[in-house]
Amino acid sequence: MKQDLKYILRFFCGFLLFFLCIQKPLFMLYNRGFDGTSMTLTDLIDIYSHGLAIDLATVGYLMIIPLLIVGVHWCRPRWNPRPWLIGYSVVMAVLLPLAALADASLYEFWEFKLDRMAFFYINDPKNAFASVSVGYLVVRALAWIALGLLTYWMIRPGRPTEKPTTQGPAPSHQGGEMLAHGQQEDREVPRPDGRGRGWGRRGRIWRSFFVPLILFLVLGGACFAMIRGLRIWPNTPGRVFYSKTTYFNHAALNPVYNLFYSLTKKEDDYRQFDAFSEEERARLMDGLFPTRADSTELLLTTDRPNILVVVLEGFGSCFVEGLGGDVPQVGVNINRLLPDAVCFDNCYGGSFRTDRGIVCAISGYLGQPTTSIMRYAHKIKNLPGLPKTLKQYGYKTQALYSGDISFFNMSEYFITSGHDRLVSQDDFPASDRTTKWGVPDHVAFRWLYDDIQKKHAEGSGPWYTTYLTISSHNPFDVPYHRLSSSTDINDDNVKFNAFAYTDSCYGDFIDRLRQTPAWDDLLIVTVADHGFNWRPMNSPDFPRIPFLMMGGAVKEPRRIHTLMSQTDLPAIVLGQMGIAHDDFTFSRDVLGNTYRRPFAFNTFNNGFNLRDTTGCTVYDNVARSAVEGADPTREAIGKAILQTLYHDMSER
Repeated sequence: MKQDLKYILRFFCGFLLFFLCIQKPLFMLYNRGFDGTSMTLTDLIDIYSHGLAIDLATVGYLMIIPLLIVGVHWCRPRWNPRPWLIGYSVVMAVLLPLAALADASLYEFWEFKLDRMAFFYINDPKNAFASVSVGYLVVRALAWIALGLLTYWMIRPGRPTEKPTTQGPAPSHQGGEMLAHGQQEDREVPRPDGRGRGWGRRGRIWRSFFVPLILFLVLGGACFAMIRGLRIWPNTPGRVFYSKTTYFNHAALNPVYNLFYSLTKKEDDYRQFDAFSEEERARLMDGLFPTRADSTELLLTTDRPNILVVVLEGFGSCFVEGLGGDVPQVGVNINRLLPDAVCFDNCYGGSFRTDRGIVCAISGYLGQPTTSIMRYAHKIKNLPGLPKTLKQYGYKTQALYSGDISFFNMSEYFITSGHDRLVSQDDFPASDRTTKWGVPDHVAFRWLYDDIQKKHAEGSGPWYTTYLTISSHNPFDVPYHRLSSSTDINDDNVKFNAFAYTDSCYGDFIDRLRQTPAWDDLLIVTVADHGFNWRPMNSPDFPRIPFLMMGGAVKEPRRIHTLMSQTDLPAIVLGQMGIAHDDFTFSRDVLGNTYRRPFAFNTFNNGFNLRDTTGCTVYDNVARSAVEGADPTREAIGKAILQTLYHDMSER
């Protein structure tokens, strides 16, 4: 029994040291200086002290299996538990470093802790790893091996100091038998008064049954206490959220616990954001999403233009100086085209990832903070879609994505949202697939230009096309070096250069197209799928994106300062065409006379950003508090929108 207790102690100390001395330092060193954040000794102490409860809870979960193995051994003393404990140590030495490395490495891209969303993308490893280089993967593979060996050394069961139980009992010099682990059997020694008879047997029963049972219950209770916590309410990831600096909260949060917790949440938990009675929810939602306008300000010369929707990958307004951008020399072409367009200069994206952003733009459907509706085939088929509606009015529809269109169920979404034809990297010669994501933007824009000219020459129309660009995405490998050289190791330069490349491709495309007759009856709507994390994803500025309308079908350029969302795109376009948008629950015609409560709503990982004419609130659902701009009214409206969204999802 002493040996088993040593095993338990070794696992407890090893797991705890892994999180305190390996996982946390790895995360903080890898992401040091994130978003310009500096860390003092006081901050470090706060991170460790506030994260300790969840670290212990994680250790409690990991101790369950060793405790059960030891419990079996106490019931069957002749059974050897050490091989099983070694096997468990090997599994943990593989999985724990993998989780720590994935969490630290992905944070710069995702800006949230490791959770079940990782499995959404890992289902397609080819595309999931297209964002990184071979060298990037090799370095992390070597680190995984090194950390795995170190972790195994920390948690491995020590060598037994007593005889193994499998050899059976050994005889004693007095003829008695040795019990398991070398303990001598108690002999019944009768007392003179006769009352000692039977005491030896009771002692054996006490030591062989009651003592192990009590120890098992004590150790099990300790694990339960660590897992649940000692407060009135049980532990959740929100327990570590103590700071207004989200990075500090994330540094404190144990990624293994966060992953466990997210996996226990039901996929169909559509009541998770219920905060109000139905009457109160309806009152808060009243007037937020008007479905039909009595009159709309018309910006077009025709109500049946050919329509091209260009969705620029990750192209936040931060790159366009004319939209308040603070990253110069990137979006120079979009910037020079602003005076030629109808520019909605106060537009905010609906989400933080492409799989949700494209649904926001094409279906006018709000982004979800804890899941992605695109992964549910049975639900996306019930979503509205701008091309689906336009098909009812004679439009021929297609989608262009010059990467792997099967990634993350994107092809099925494009089809169910009404695109009759899909064009992907498979429709280009193999010689054109020169980047990890597929065909670079300049080749895809060239194909799009030729396709438009062909349609015009054939007189086929009206037509609708969605084009989602790919080159301004990790790993940012583009055939263009205005802002970085081919050997540049400055990460920001490489990123900004890729966005400048997409901007140049877009500018060249517009310049060429406007010189052709096909321009005359064309409406080009340009938007981004989401913002760029030049600022944290939960900042008020991250969601801001360009929204432009140009082409020969536009009457005249102008600036529109109305506060709006990316999800309003379908209602705006349909409003210009005199087509009802009743199916688009969360899309608003901001040019209509019923749009009286301007606001923008954006979601990030388990949080939301609500901006209206009174200010902006960034709310973290895990912490259950505002990270920035605390305001009871805006917080209530944001919660009501989430409650409405998830109820709507449950019915799709």
